[in-house]
Amino acid sequence: MLLQVMIVDDESHICMELEYTLKQFKELEIIGICSSTEDALEVISQSKPDIILLDISMPGMDGIKLGRYLKKIEDPPYIIYITAYEEYAVDAFKIGAKGYLLKPFSDEDINEIIRYAINELGERKTPIIERKKLFTRISGELDGKFYLLDQEDITMAYAQQRNVYFKANGKDYKTHFLLSELEKNLNPNMFFRCHRGYVINLYKIKEITPWFNNTYLLKMDDQSEAPVSRNFIKELKSIIGL
Repeated sequence: MLLQVMIVDDESHICMELEYTLKQFKELEIIGICSSTEDALEVISQSKPDIILLDISMPGMDGIKLGRYLKKIEDPPYIIYITAYEEYAVDAFKIGAKGYLLKPFSDEDINEIIRYAINELGERKTPIIERKKLFTRISGELDGKFYLLDQEDITMAYAQQRNVYFKANGKDYKTHFLLSELEKNLNPNMFFRCHRGYVINLYKIKEITPWFNNTYLLKMDDQSEAPVSRNFIKELKSIIGL
């Protein structure tokens, strides 16, 4: 989803310069370029900009007064003041401004402040379910402390006496997930359910030994072992090319 941005400045050359800069960011959509705060209020009433690049000294209501008004609305926009007057900085930040850029500004300055806004707003707008997909570390408890571990370090997860544990870096961590829930949080290209009580990291397998009743025993690179039940042998062979 694109972030919606508008420019509010009574200097046409500044508006043109800002418009050119904003168009270089694929994450942004310009929804309005206004030469007065009155015009800006009309656009804001019809849409909901995420970012406003706002001048301070303008005819009619100035940028500080507009900022105070916007602060009171639900989910106010991310305001970046762009002005020739440094003396308004304290007032600007008191009403929640996120940036304050003095004219004349360099390309580097405006690009930096816009990139910062995009990164901050992008994090806020990422839905929780998507954040969970992006967050790939797994939490586990050991000796009363909780640790976050990279999936690449996990050798296996296993169920034991109604609890679920995973092995990582030579230690056994307890997790509050059911094994089926933990499996859903693990990278399917890395982990494989080899038994109803075991999920193993395919990249940690060191040896595969035939076992009783046409099953197999996996020895992992940390010397731990995991059984492969008959229900999962065919799929495992297909994955690793046996």
